Amino acid sequence: MFLRLFPLQTVLFPGMRLPLHIFEERYKILVRECIEEDAPFGVLLIREGPEAGGMAVPHPVGTTARINQIEYVDDGRLNIFTSGERRFRIVRLDTSRPYLSGEVELIEQAPAADEAYALLDQARDVFNDYFRTYLALGDQWTRGVDLPDDPGEAADYIAARTDCAAEVKQQWLEELSPEARLRSQLDAITDALPEMKMRLVMRLRQKTAGFAVLN
Repeated sequence: MFLRLFPLQTVLFPGMRLPLHIFEERYKILVRECIEEDAPFGVLLIREGPEAGGMAVPHPVGTTARINQIEYVDDGRLNIFTSGERRFRIVRLDTSRPYLSGEVELIEQAPAADEAYALLDQARDVFNDYFRTYLALGDQWTRGVDLPDDPGEAADYIAARTDCAAEVKQQWLEELSPEARLRSQLDAITDALPEMKMRLVMRLRQKTAGFAVLN
């Protein structure tokens, strides 16, 4: 399968929304061709090289992105709004076009075992606690998060909304076992939560400092 490729400093997961500001001429061409052919392009995390102005070397596994909306702004620049669809693996890279492209193969997740459903039940509570704390640190609030019932989809949902290093997210993208991904995510979230909660307590204390207390 031929696919136009867009290396970024971001890991895209299936089901994840990704807005992009397009200002380089090569990516304007890529977007125009994708729109003309109603074709997706591939998003890959950069392994080496710059995001803009050069030909970056990407990781071999990425996610196809579908353009849902486009906005034309000043000087020919574009804002596009995309959503992740399917994982793929590079078979052969092609550098003959202004942008990177290649032959790729689509890859599927492994079937979810019983353990994955047990981990998903645990993840519902832990991730809700994590996500509420994460939003509270930015003065935001949510009633809660409804994870998908499918363990693989839930793992991708969590991965897209967890604040961690891009290399960790890349490992989650390449891991095709839903239970292995959920287990790794639970470990990462559980490790991060105590420090996040401490930061939140200190933030709330700082916000209320200097106010008189009425008995």
